[in-house]
Amino acid sequence: MADHPQLKKIKLKRWELRKDVLEIIILGILSGGGSWTRPTLPLLIKAVIEGLKEDKKLNIEEKKIRRILKNFEERDILSISENKDSVSVYTLNKKNPVVTKYSIRLLIDFKKNKKDWRGRWYLVFFDVPEIQRNKRDYLRRYLTKLGFYPYQKSVYLLPYECEKEIALIKKVVEGAKYMKYIVAEKIEDESEAKIFFQLV
Repeated sequence: MADHPQLKKIKLKRWELRKDVLEIIILGILSGGGSWTRPTLPLLIKAVIEGLKEDKKLNIEEKKIRRILKNFEERDILSISENKDSVSVYTLNKKNPVVTKYSIRLLIDFKKNKKDWRGRWYLVFFDVPEIQRNKRDYLRRYLTKLGFYPYQKSVYLLPYECEKEIALIKKVVEGAKYMKYIVAEKIEDESEAKIFFQLV
């Protein structure tokens, strides 16, 4: 096992650690090409601990990870069961809103980090009624937080295909039902968007 001399020695809030653990599990699925062989529970715990060390620089005890996984099971985020060989395995509930929320951000981050740009722009725009301005403002903040580029006031874009992510956003953000999706070969002021996504 590799040494991790720069591990954080800070006390995380319970929700912060749960978020980090969930992100590690989802990242494991993403890095496996969309699927992750369901390991036995001890192997899952070991993978999470190592993931926290490598990606978050955190050294967390096994018993805390077990408690978090149990909490995930109680909240229907994770299912832990016995198979025919009496070995505990897990299944991530992809329909759970919490899983969906973190999956969207991590999916987009995963694509942005790869920087596999094909020269196209993927735009989303929306026209949320004025009477629902709070939903409109939340949607703008949400897209910005996800890493979309604010092309215009109600137009946001990514340089990577994101149709599936948009469909997921529509499931978890109420105002997103007004969103539309467009693929463009060329846009005006493209250089500014390229700088934003570090494509130059």
